[in-house]
Amino acid sequence: MVLWKIGQNASTLNDLCKSHVLNYIRKMKRPENRPTLTILLKRPLQDYIRFVMSLEEPVSNDQVLLASKYSYLGRLVAPFLEYCPITELPLLPDRGPDHFTFGLTRFTESLDTRCNTVWISYQNQVNIQHIVEYHFRLHFRMYADDKLRYFRNKNIKRNTIKKLINSFCADVNMKFDTITFDMVSQSYYRSRKKSEKCGYVPRNMMMMDLFSNLPNN
Repeated sequence: MVLWKIGQNASTLNDLCKSHVLNYIRKMKRPENRPTLTILLKRPLQDYIRFVMSLEEPVSNDQVLLASKYSYLGRLVAPFLEYCPITELPLLPDRGPDHFTFGLTRFTESLDTRCNTVWISYQNQVNIQHIVEYHFRLHFRMYADDKLRYFRNKNIKRNTIKKLINSFCADVNMKFDTITFDMVSQSYYRSRKKSEKCGYVPRNMMMMDLFSNLPNN
């Protein structure tokens, strides 16, 4: 009987240890228990990153994103991480809508992110913004081209670029505003015109007349 109690207690202790370990792992996966990094990034692009991350795992609108080794955000920022020079001051979170704060994991053995001494230089923050903006524009280009083919096949005419951008923003859970509209509409128009000029898109597939208010510049 005594041996049975000892075995039972050992089993219970083992289960408790496993439970504590699992809870610790779960907590360490939360961004609030990780070192964080703040960079400058346009708010629409922050929303786009959140959308892409939500394709990998559930992400709430107010959740601090975690840049892990194999996530989209992690792969995006990892090449630009370095130790902060003593002459520089890192950005502080919550100082404006363009301040993007996210959690960090330990990417490599040579770069310890746990001491909050990692940063991304201003020029590399600009490089990250250019990369995300390119992904965003490319995504919208494919989205809009698909809509154009649908309009053409259904013989639907005189749609507006504003409606299309609004639909895209709703699909990717992005706030629609003047900044987003100008950024996307002008880029899409120039991209399509360039494709037509270079011969990548047949003229009869451009269907620019389907849109009644595309910018002319």
